[in-house]
Amino acid sequence: MRLDCDALIIGGGPSGLLTGSFISEKGFRTIVLEEHGEVGRPEQCGGLVSWRIGEIPRNLVLNRVRTARFCLGNESFEVYSKRSMHVIDRMGYDKHLAEKAVEDGVEIRLGERMVGLKERRVVTSKGNNYYGRILVGADGPNSTVARLTGLKQPENLLFALQCVAKGFFEQDVVELRFEPDFSKGAFAWVIPLSRSRARIGLLTKDNPWPRMRLLLKKLNVDAGDAKFVGDSIRFGVMNRASAAGVILVGDAACQVKPFSLGGLVYSRICSRIAGDACTSALERNLFSEAFLAEAYDSAWRKTIGGALRKGLRMRVFFNLMRRMSASFKLIGLLGFNMLASRLLDPDFLKDAQPDE
Repeated sequence: MRLDCDALIIGGGPSGLLTGSFISEKGFRTIVLEEHGEVGRPEQCGGLVSWRIGEIPRNLVLNRVRTARFCLGNESFEVYSKRSMHVIDRMGYDKHLAEKAVEDGVEIRLGERMVGLKERRVVTSKGNNYYGRILVGADGPNSTVARLTGLKQPENLLFALQCVAKGFFEQDVVELRFEPDFSKGAFAWVIPLSRSRARIGLLTKDNPWPRMRLLLKKLNVDAGDAKFVGDSIRFGVMNRASAAGVILVGDAACQVKPFSLGGLVYSRICSRIAGDACTSALERNLFSEAFLAEAYDSAWRKTIGGALRKGLRMRVFFNLMRRMSASFKLIGLLGFNMLASRLLDPDFLKDAQPDE
């Protein structure tokens, strides 16, 4: 089977679905190819987001937190936020975006994994051929679109592992643990869903399984029947996230917070920019590398480039601080208010709104 469209999007996660909605709203035929048989699976990330995520149906907000506790060994400090952070149903959020995309006219084709590419003509695992006037890679940190179009992603790669465990938790407190036993190059987390259930996970440069076993033992929680979900996260600043007739968005473009390593807020912001760039290219029938570099790369860098650089500096700072547990106590004693406010609002954005 062969299908032609205006915009062909690889990846049915938040960035692909949002970008698809923005393009389809302008009247262009848009197809999203999702490799899994169901949108939202496997469920990924801790689902902790700031208010900048935009409007979310109330039933998808599982909990709200205002406090983050940063732990290293026996030392810790706490940060409080005036605005609550939302703990959301990630699978439900993806399905919500998919329903909205379909309402906007997007065609979502499930179980279609991209296996080949030639001149914007995509071959899928089902043997189908798709052609888009513009191709959008929203296919994650190990993007096939990036690899096949020569867009080099940063080498910074971390492996994630998460489960939902039972225990006794402070419902208003997110706990971040920086002990080397639990993570190499990042941190572990406890994100409460209620007083009795929490998402427990970690990011690390190496095999996450031995570290997860140590973490669960340290926390003394019940993960006996828990389902573990693995993932990877790539971070940094790409030199280019576009080529002739192609753009990358979301995790594929490393539009991820370098410190907290969350991607939903940045993806939402950059999906709007990607949608505008694609719409402009389709209206003008202009898909050159130079045009997309100006319409897309320049625009998203202007919006979140500074935030990415601040996040990278924060990451370096914490990697230095974690070498000595006393430094965590020092932060609490000195009361670094400006630093503290950034720790619980790690978007590092001043005025950018998701739907501007």
